[in-house]
Amino acid sequence: MAIFQFLLAVSHLAILVGCGILIDGVDPPDNLFPHQWIGNIDQVDFNEPSGIVFHPGRETLFIVGDDGDICEIHTDGTLVKQKRIRSADFEGITCDPSTGLLYIAIEGEEKIIEIDPEDLGVLREFAIDRTFRGALVLKAGGQGIEAITFVADPNHPQGGTFFVTNQGFDLNNNEDPSAIFELEVPLRTGSASDTVAKVVRYFSVGVIDLSGLYYDAISGHLYVVSDATNTLFEVTRQGKIVQAYAFPGENQEGIAVDANGFLYIAQDSGGIIKVKWNRKGQKAQKQWGLWLLS
Repeated sequence: MAIFQFLLAVSHLAILVGCGILIDGVDPPDNLFPHQWIGNIDQVDFNEPSGIVFHPGRETLFIVGDDGDICEIHTDGTLVKQKRIRSADFEGITCDPSTGLLYIAIEGEEKIIEIDPEDLGVLREFAIDRTFRGALVLKAGGQGIEAITFVADPNHPQGGTFFVTNQGFDLNNNEDPSAIFELEVPLRTGSASDTVAKVVRYFSVGVIDLSGLYYDAISGHLYVVSDATNTLFEVTRQGKIVQAYAFPGENQEGIAVDANGFLYIAQDSGGIIKVKWNRKGQKAQKQWGLWLLS
């Protein structure tokens, strides 16, 4: 563990100093994420929270953990329900707002499973194709997918696409890259036997240990957490870093935002941190079945 922590510290320095990531001339450590601290709302002592999503229809939060657990809580942290689905490494969760269905990313298996939010039953499973244009990009036994978010698009035949992160620790490993992948999954048009999630494209943002991912429907940008550097990056869907912030919390492995502008951080070491995102002109509105902030 000490060696691993040392490597993370070295990586932190290499990324933030050696690579010289500057946004408008400011280093991420000098640019604190604009927030008001609320605190740890976890009232169920959830084991190793690794992913979190706000469900717009139910107005609750769903959390997954490393041992195959899922729970639904209110935004004050009180429990709605909890279940162990199966022994697996659940690392991220997202929601398709048009159907209300949940999707969990499983590390190691490199699968996405579809969940009914009512009874937490598994409806379908989709295996991620590990190749892109004939080349191996998600090596078996590699670091594995660590975060997931859904980007709704009413004009897309599947209702949208998924973005996932591969939690790579080597920026030069083409078979196990630290990268963000866009996936097309046959949610609408697939047959019962069509269960493959295909890589549409992928890109690197030049940062390791991508542990959390959230799609912001206001800007159309992705927010991605680097756990090793305690940094939150705002990134376009083409892979350009727009902003970088020093991010609160520890071992941040999941992020979600509710309809009132509160941001939640799932910490793998324990706890669900709630903060108010101090973004100008926030108000809730509904569009395409999505709760947006504008």
